[in-house]
Amino acid sequence: MPLRPRTRRVLLAAALTPLALLAVAFLWAWRSPPYYTEAPVAELPVPILTMEEYDAVSQTHPRPYLVEIEGEGRAVLLFGAEHTKDPAHPELAELRRRWEAFRPTVCLVEGRLGFLLPGLMDPAAHYGEMGVAAALARRDGLPIYSWEPPREVEVARMLERFPAERVALFYVLRPYVSGLRHGKPDDPDAYVEAYRAKRTAWPGLERTIPRVAARDSLWQRDFAGFPDWRDTSDEYGWPGYLAALADRSNAIRDEHVAAVILDLVRRGERVFAVAGSSHAVKLDAALHGALHDTGASG
Repeated sequence: MPLRPRTRRVLLAAALTPLALLAVAFLWAWRSPPYYTEAPVAELPVPILTMEEYDAVSQTHPRPYLVEIEGEGRAVLLFGAEHTKDPAHPELAELRRRWEAFRPTVCLVEGRLGFLLPGLMDPAAHYGEMGVAAALARRDGLPIYSWEPPREVEVARMLERFPAERVALFYVLRPYVSGLRHGKPDDPDAYVEAYRAKRTAWPGLERTIPRVAARDSLWQRDFAGFPDWRDTSDEYGWPGYLAALADRSNAIRDEHVAAVILDLVRRGERVFAVAGSSHAVKLDAALHGALHDTGASG
């Protein structure tokens, strides 16, 4: 028996409703902020601290570590955070207070963030202090950028110093090793495999780690005596030669964020940047020196 017109309309509406909801969610969802690519290489009269220099103060500096420079057309607040995904962490309340008092015009965040449905997903629980800063910027209608160097730029500079196989292993494991302090995924192998498949397709890293077994074989060969990669966190440093790669990656990123901050400040922006506390400590004197300010923060 043919369906009545009204019945057809009801069934069609029922079928389209989920699609409409998905479309609304897609339009409303957060996406990764763009890279800031307009900054020229920064000339720094005071050098950025090396990782070795940072290690000498890593146990004694305050957290969060704040670098605030303001006056004569210069306005930057670099919020050096202790990475957290605990929405109740007091650091996040401090970040919100600093944001309101500073009144920024642009926001810089570490990393790329990613998909998030506001109202259904907590930015702090998913992206920590970066999510909180991004939420504040979106609330205030401000531009948001990732302060990271574009992926291809960082990888190319890493390949200038290290073999492709080691660079690939570092980038394949970095999301897992960096995130382990927040909890171990249910399936570490599946978690890392997604990154292996994607990151060994990056220019310069093709065919370096062609399969899961190659990753484990590489770890067993080069890191005998260290814990398994599944139990390795970067909270207290990387093992073996990966420590040198991590240090170099951090140096490249420090140089880039300094250039981005200085370029935006010189364009008259009030820059609120969020980074791990180590970045803020290493950049403190360099930013003060570049902006002709002899003060110190913390």
